[in-house]
Amino acid sequence: MEMLDLYDKDLKPTGLTVERGQPIPVGLMIPIVAVFVHNSQGQYLIQKVAPSKGNYYSTTAGHVKSGERDFALSMLRELKEEIGLSVTKSELKLVKIRRYEHKFTLLYMLKSNVPASLLRLQKEEVESVSWMSHDDIEALCKQGLFNRYHYQLLLDCEERLQNLR
Repeated sequence: MEMLDLYDKDLKPTGLTVERGQPIPVGLMIPIVAVFVHNSQGQYLIQKVAPSKGNYYSTTAGHVKSGERDFALSMLRELKEEIGLSVTKSELKLVKIRRYEHKFTLLYMLKSNVPASLLRLQKEEVESVSWMSHDDIEALCKQGLFNRYHYQLLLDCEERLQNLR
């Protein structure tokens, strides 16, 4: 049983928890972390989620576990667990915090040129990973094969990259 901490609308911990998968009380939220890994060729490291988990494409993301207060460390844990990528906290760049009805997503970016073939995948969660261009991802999205929330997060990252140029 995985427990998740509940936060108020100002992203402050309430001291309350909820079991993952259970309804989130009105007015409270759970934190999610997501990262777009991008390389020097302008591609993104995209994973195909295992068939038992939905069989769609997305970026690396996950729930912040109960007791985890440093969200960047939660993101590092997800990267290590799901795709075997070890990086440091200083390599993660927070892009934005996106709020939804019952959750907030802390969106990060990470620059890496790691070959996809060197990553160790958590087979229960991830079927495969590959580097994809924006056009590849957009085509998957149009086919209904890419997580639509993650596509919006990709656009947020691309806006951030444009502002950095």
